[in-house]
Amino acid sequence: MTVLAKREVSVSALSWRVLVTIDLLSYLVFAIGGRIMHSSGGPGDWLSNTPRIITPFLVGWFAAALLFGAYPRSGGIGLRRFALNSVMAVLVGNAIGFALRATVFGDGVDWVFVLAAVGLTTLVLVGLRLLYFWVTTLRSKESG
Repeated sequence: MTVLAKREVSVSALSWRVLVTIDLLSYLVFAIGGRIMHSSGGPGDWLSNTPRIITPFLVGWFAAALLFGAYPRSGGIGLRRFALNSVMAVLVGNAIGFALRATVFGDGVDWVFVLAAVGLTTLVLVGLRLLYFWVTTLRSKESG
């Protein structure tokens, strides 16, 4: 029997599938938002540019998420640790994404875009992950 401190959720309660889905959805919102704001083309522009825009950030996110433990593996994890791991992963993941964007695709990195991208992805990704953590905690309390 595992005893968890207040606000800690067992890892088995946090589904990797749900977390990955949340993460993919968050970056998709970021890419679609960018296409809505800046696209002058039709469906062809969306089909060609959305994957090009999102790929470096997804590579960066998943590398940083694994590095910083944003997908917990064992034991219980508290809200503070889960939030910190998620924030660190999104910040470092975005930095990797910008570096890949510049080196692989030759795209410039405008500071306004950096601020908007980091702000939006952090708000949406971390916000949805914390909402999921909270819902999971409530369900754990109800069933336990």
